[in-house]
Amino acid sequence: DARHRGMPIACEACGFDFGRAYGPRGQDYIECHHRTPLHVTGETNTRLSDLALICSNCHRMVHRARPWLTIEALQDLVVAQRSAG
Repeated sequence: DARHRGMPIACEACGFDFGRAYGPRGQDYIECHHRTPLHVTGETNTRLSDLALICSNCHRMVHRARPWLTIEALQDLVVAQRSAG
């Protein structure tokens, strides 16, 4: 949807834009993350609203340790770290 509206595709947690960083090679690239893990919902159908668009680094940080971070918690962490240093 963002792409069709001419908006850049950027990480919802940190704002990273693969296209801006890597040029044409990174254009329109992003990872999808299920906001609620499939094993929790038991769902087999995924709606767009079930997904967050995040960069590879943020995706790893979400899943680095349990309990997994929500996208909102990761956003807060990113903002706090940027403010601290």
